[in-house]
Amino acid sequence: MDRDTILVIGSTGTQGGAVARHLLARDVDVVALTRDHNKPAAHELAEAGAEVVEGDIGEKNSIEALVEDADGVFCVTNFWEHGYDDEVEQGTNVADLAAAEGVEHVVFSSVGGAERDTGISHFDSKYEIEERFAELEVPTTVVRPVFFAQNFEGFRESIEDGTLGMGLEWGVSLQVLDIEDLGAFVAAAFADPDRYVGEAYELASDELTLRAMAARFGDHLDAPVRANHLSIDDIEESQGEAYAVMFEWFNEAGYESPIDELRADHDVSFNRLETYLEREW
Repeated sequence: MDRDTILVIGSTGTQGGAVARHLLARDVDVVALTRDHNKPAAHELAEAGAEVVEGDIGEKNSIEALVEDADGVFCVTNFWEHGYDDEVEQGTNVADLAAAEGVEHVVFSSVGGAERDTGISHFDSKYEIEERFAELEVPTTVVRPVFFAQNFEGFRESIEDGTLGMGLEWGVSLQVLDIEDLGAFVAAAFADPDRYVGEAYELASDELTLRAMAARFGDHLDAPVRANHLSIDDIEESQGEAYAVMFEWFNEAGYESPIDELRADHDVSFNRLETYLEREW
């Protein structure tokens, strides 16, 4: 691997943790950035061989030296925790520092469809950050993950009770991505910058209707799971306007990851939903 040290931002989160694990599996030196080094996930990374450091991408001075010392940076930002403006500011901070310090390769995790003017706030914020990296001519690979399979953990109780409810219309399919495939893809991108710098990839590993998802869960649990097609009004009432707008977009447009091409062209498994279930449920 050409890169000596990769700074992984958000290392104790779902995405950053997967990236850090896959980089460590390739014997890459990982500097794992977290806002709290006392988190169990931080201890696990340290035990796996990462150098865990505290910092906050909302405060440039807390990460400037780390960016300066890094050969590559994985950057993920969090709309749900910080909101639109703060998320954009945090991503911009990383882009500005990467440009100033001459970082050789940044992988930025955006979201599937961000470039397609969706009108979804947490998609638009990611695209603003993408544009900042491009404006500053930072050598960047953009990954645009779709709906994570790991998000189903939030539905676990209702699924195990026999119902999977989502705001998908009958016959509409949703692309999903196993987080481990994101980690593997990012590690592969850092390993081959000549191929990946300047490219953007919408990442998915499976595509299913709500009924097909429910069937997969039912097969795995050896118990019937019913698909409950919630209305957009139901989604807005229970989860808020941002989720309602997102599910409207799922129904009208949706993700466009070329799953078969990804499987053929990249050395990543791109696990189907049942593989994720076998591993984590």
